[in-house]
Amino acid sequence: MDQKKMVVSLLASAMLISSTAGMAMAANTAATKSSSASTNSNTTKKTTAPKPVVHTLGNLSPVKVTARSTVRLTDVNILAQDDGNVVTYTLSYKNNDSKPLMMIDYWSKVKTKGGTLFSPKLIAKDQEKKSVSPGSTVDLTYVMKAGREVKISDLNFLIVKWDFSQANYERTLGKFNVPASYSITTPVGKPKTVRLSDSAVKVKVAGIKVYPGEDKNQYVKIGVNLNNISYKLLENPNIKWILRTPGGVNYPLTPDKDSTPVSIQAQANKSLGLMVSLPTSVKLQKSELLLVEEQGEEKSVLPVAAMQLPEASKSNVSVAANQPNIISIDGQPLSTLLSSSRARVEDGEYTLTMQMVFKNEGKKAIKVPTYSFEVRTDDGTINPIETKALDNLKLNPGDIKTVKLSGTFQGDGDTSKMKLYVMSPKDKTEGTDSATTTPASGLVFSYPVGVYTMPESVSGGDGLTTETVINNNKGTFGVSIGSLQRLPWLDTDIIAAKVTIRNASSKTVQLPELEAMFTIDSAKIDGDKKLIYTQAGKLLGAGMTTEAYLLTKIPSDLRMSRLELSLNEKVSEEEMNEWITLSTSGLIQPIFFISKGKTYTSGTGDKETEMGSRRTIRYPGTSSDIVYTEFEMTNKSLRQSGLGKLVAYYKTADGQYYRATAKQSERLPGPGQKSIVTFWAKLPKSVTFSDLKLVVGEGVADGKFVTGEGEATAYVNAVAFEVPPVSISVQGNLSNIDLYPYSLTANSVRAYLAGSSSVQIEMNYSLSRSEEIEMGENEHKLILTLTDQAGKTYEKELTLGTDIKVGKNQTLTWSIEDSFFEKLRGGSYRLSVDDQFQGQRLRLAEQSYGYDLTKLPKEEPTDVR
Repeated sequence: MDQKKMVVSLLASAMLISSTAGMAMAANTAATKSSSASTNSNTTKKTTAPKPVVHTLGNLSPVKVTARSTVRLTDVNILAQDDGNVVTYTLSYKNNDSKPLMMIDYWSKVKTKGGTLFSPKLIAKDQEKKSVSPGSTVDLTYVMKAGREVKISDLNFLIVKWDFSQANYERTLGKFNVPASYSITTPVGKPKTVRLSDSAVKVKVAGIKVYPGEDKNQYVKIGVNLNNISYKLLENPNIKWILRTPGGVNYPLTPDKDSTPVSIQAQANKSLGLMVSLPTSVKLQKSELLLVEEQGEEKSVLPVAAMQLPEASKSNVSVAANQPNIISIDGQPLSTLLSSSRARVEDGEYTLTMQMVFKNEGKKAIKVPTYSFEVRTDDGTINPIETKALDNLKLNPGDIKTVKLSGTFQGDGDTSKMKLYVMSPKDKTEGTDSATTTPASGLVFSYPVGVYTMPESVSGGDGLTTETVINNNKGTFGVSIGSLQRLPWLDTDIIAAKVTIRNASSKTVQLPELEAMFTIDSAKIDGDKKLIYTQAGKLLGAGMTTEAYLLTKIPSDLRMSRLELSLNEKVSEEEMNEWITLSTSGLIQPIFFISKGKTYTSGTGDKETEMGSRRTIRYPGTSSDIVYTEFEMTNKSLRQSGLGKLVAYYKTADGQYYRATAKQSERLPGPGQKSIVTFWAKLPKSVTFSDLKLVVGEGVADGKFVTGEGEATAYVNAVAFEVPPVSISVQGNLSNIDLYPYSLTANSVRAYLAGSSSVQIEMNYSLSRSEEIEMGENEHKLILTLTDQAGKTYEKELTLGTDIKVGKNQTLTWSIEDSFFEKLRGGSYRLSVDDQFQGQRLRLAEQSYGYDLTKLPKEEPTDVR
């Protein structure tokens, strides 16, 4: 008989084991009627108290089968079927003699008090028991069919022996009569010893729980413990379980996956979970658990035990928003909390993102069941959410795991009309509270272990500076977005978010391995993403903070209305779990602006750097001009310190960006010292230079800030400085010429006419340099131009620091060759100083001098005769 036929057979049998309550009620009713009648006729008569219910047959006297050996009635059961009652009873033969007791000599009959005689049969598994060895005991179970009205107390169980001296060759040795006060139902909390496959097994009900279902149904789960007290393996007995309501309705129970097959070693235990789906109208008070066994080839269903069920505990799986729900897993408490929920609505559908926190509150490791998740709305819509985050998830005591749940569904995204259902596993069962099965009957049980109200989404306007606190197995952290910038980079834009992470616990914690993820509107960015920490190491003391930058690049013309920044914890090479997601409206903060002459201080504490533009110069060219900025950084800390490689763009009034080329010293300035970074770019002459801004940021590459020779691939912490070019006036002398960080003074200049084509020029000068300034390679050239009174020019290109050296009373000499000077015997010239940068010049100073004639040869007097 297959499983489905068995279920049909069980249901059709309408099995009924007389319960304690029923028998006690009948006795009470009869006693009450009798007492009432007696009271009405004679008020002086006393009411007889009903006898207390008993649950043991141990008080029945044994029947002697020999002078020393006995037999006892140890168990009786009755099962109601459509065509009558099935009665089973067990006789226990104890052989105290010195020779075997042959069972062929003894048998049993059953006779009602009215004289009706029944001939019971041994059940199939006991028919081979032929004798009882000396000093041992053998149990024999008999089965018979009786009428529907027959009660156990109406039956006399006879022990019969062959006796050829009797007329009918048999003699009745004794009988057993079960008292009317006896109940075959085992009381709540008590074990029942039964025989399964000829093994002695203690059966005890562990409890009954009710879980909410759908369509006015409820899920009922009964926990049962089997203790094999025999000395051999109990292997797959042919047993079935039935829930019998007080009204006599029977519901077959389905064992969960962990409960089949039943294989119990000697002296070992096994816990079973039995499930059934019932209408919510079914009352479970004083229900019974029936255990039946199939016997023989005909698969006869025999009653084995009836056990009174305790009061069902309705699992309060519904929890309010932001409240934890405790689930028991193998006796260990697992705390579950729906910590956040966000719905992003777009074009008639919404993307729901939630975070579920699991914490092991017990003292042993927990293997978290592979729960399934469903979002259910008020109108009855059920939206499943797929996740693999619980696959092979094990939590040690105190461990915390945050799991991201997300899905996209049709609807208005109103989370106030939704609840999250956490359902017991359908395909895999772990733990006592995760009972599901896919039995042969095709029935599937999956019930909610938690129903969670959606917490309100935390709204912080544009999502900036609002701290979100998260708990996980690494600790408690407060996370917020400190700044969000959109910066130019060649033909793309950089999205740079500075995230502050605070250790909100009272002990030192370690940050996990994190990676960045960006979602713009509903699209996840799969391209270049970076996460950069501002400090080395991932240890955070109590109350300490660290900063990290999340970077990605997007098309420069992309418009966005919403931006989500996620930090994902790297669990393995293949698995990432969401650590936290921070949402903004997509509005980008304007870059902080520093007006002309003002400075900006970057960093905090012992790593402060003051930044500002010293001056910006415009070098005119033929078709374009060069804009050049001297950018000062002053070390305000007590140690040698400074920023890494800087990146800058010139921004025009109409929003055009021009990448600046930078020159920066590789040596960090000492306390109080300055470092000069020079920026320059070629701009069209049509640009309004007076409105220029210089956007300066710290360069990053390969997950860190760039220093030394490294090339930046992005930048962060950008600040805009007002950099209108200064007006350079040409000095009328060569004294204190500003060649920052140099200063040049020509003490004296002499150009010697020698009466030849060669003119020698000598310049005595002083060149000083500010020693407290660190600066990269100076790309400027100093152009000395001698312009004769006739307009002829002669140039000398010099490099500061080499061709023209630092020091006082230095001498510079050079010669000019031109036949023009052969006949020149006096006059003046103008010496000018030009600053040449990238081939374009800016005049700084000029001064006129007379030629020195001291080296002209004396002319011989002309002999006139």
